[in-house]
Amino acid sequence: MPVAPNRTIALAAALAFWIGPASAQSPAAPPDDFYKGKTVQMLIGFQAGTGYDTYARTLARHLGRHLPGNPTIVPQNMTGAGSLVAANHLYNLAPKDGTVIGIFNRSTILDPLFASPEAKFDAQKYLWIGSMGPEVSVCISRAKSPFKTWQDLLDREFIAAATSFSADTGVYPTLFNTVLGTRRKVITGYRGGPEMSQANDSGEAHGRCGWSWTAVKSTKPDWLTNKSIHILLQAGLKKSADLPNVPLVTEIAKTERQRQILTLAFGPQEIAWPFVGPPGLAPARQAMLRKAFDDALRDPDLLADGRKLSLDIDPTPGAEVERIVNALYASPTDIVSEVRAIMRPAQK
Repeated sequence: MPVAPNRTIALAAALAFWIGPASAQSPAAPPDDFYKGKTVQMLIGFQAGTGYDTYARTLARHLGRHLPGNPTIVPQNMTGAGSLVAANHLYNLAPKDGTVIGIFNRSTILDPLFASPEAKFDAQKYLWIGSMGPEVSVCISRAKSPFKTWQDLLDREFIAAATSFSADTGVYPTLFNTVLGTRRKVITGYRGGPEMSQANDSGEAHGRCGWSWTAVKSTKPDWLTNKSIHILLQAGLKKSADLPNVPLVTEIAKTERQRQILTLAFGPQEIAWPFVGPPGLAPARQAMLRKAFDDALRDPDLLADGRKLSLDIDPTPGAEVERIVNALYASPTDIVSEVRAIMRPAQK
């Protein structure tokens, strides 16, 4: 499937800075037998049933056919701290030979930029294998709650379920409170999507924010069919074609500085489903993994699989993902400081 060529350009323009041309990707090495008879572990930073899990398992069913030697890809959920456990493990403990790859929270990419003490990695040193597409995240409320539109969030306290304050479900409500003036109380400690959905169903929470729109469609299609939730707001750099009438956070911003803050905060949405390898992989192995990812995302069987699961697939190659990560890390210092103060305040 072709990649929209303007996505990275649009992001760089929105961030208002220039970084140099993307480095040419190293040519793939001739096929070798490294992967023959091996198992590749795919770490998933969230529990089963989440959007990240669905995307990862979809790729895992097809990726092995596109690696020389056709290894078996085994997904493994490694939860904790909004997927920071998986990110740290991949960077520090996983073998540096290409037998362990993973996917973790897109916003985790920014943790080192924001000097998060829990982030034990350098985001610019990972091998960025590729992303299965961009995304918007949404804020939803259950239909029986008093919250029908985003303006209602300005008038009364909204109880939002979250896995942790460092995950999207915790970060985004805090950001909206500070920048847009909403009134959200974040309740953390849920292990993942299924528990947060149960909290929504039971009335324990009014809803949740920072939920990938694709994940809503793929994991809770009945909620949409039955109109049992309201979509209040979407967060990203571009609206989803599915949600033309739902406000986008950058459209609600009243000042240019607010827009700059929101652009940095939601820049990772452009690489929403990022597949990552540990640092230090040999260049030939890096090229092999990136090529296998690109080939798998053009595989008619994978694309058919994705359609059955209502997944939006619009892949970004690893070199472009790397470019976007570097662009985010080149953001103006004052904007980084302000976003960090909002999204990663000093822990008490």
